[in-house]
Amino acid sequence: MQPFTVHWSPVPGALEGEELFALWPSPMNDDVCFREAGFKDFGDGDESWDTDADGLLTRLLEVLSSYGPPRIITEPTARHQSLCRRLFTKAEVFDLRQQIELPMQWDELPDCIVSFGESGVSVRTGSGHYIFWITLPHSDAASFPRLAARVARQHSLVRTELRWERLV
Repeated sequence: MQPFTVHWSPVPGALEGEELFALWPSPMNDDVCFREAGFKDFGDGDESWDTDADGLLTRLLEVLSSYGPPRIITEPTARHQSLCRRLFTKAEVFDLRQQIELPMQWDELPDCIVSFGESGVSVRTGSGHYIFWITLPHSDAASFPRLAARVARQHSLVRTELRWERLV
């Protein structure tokens, strides 16, 4: 099994006053979008990969929460309920972590966007890709490599340029 590695890159096309970055682990399951974007580090995940990916998300949420408390700004994904339950009870939504993870696993789910306080910092997941789209205010953009290193912690961190039009 290849070592768990964390990749990052600035992504062109952010809104004025913002900078967009991508952060993702590898090896990842073979994915046509990533392959067309120029990525090559594919492999099958195992329990160790799952543990490392879980830790990556935990650290990402810890680091981004330093900008303010997390708040889901997209419509939360609710658990499937029978028709009878839907008629008589309020929909039960997944917790924050599950809201972030589910759109990376199921491309039919809508994207999840979480903002952190009033800082202008946010993370988006979706499209069935295990990738975190992180928005920072332009004034904080230079700090992203340090932020990514804190998230990667003990894992190798690699700046990886891709053809982003294939993934955005």
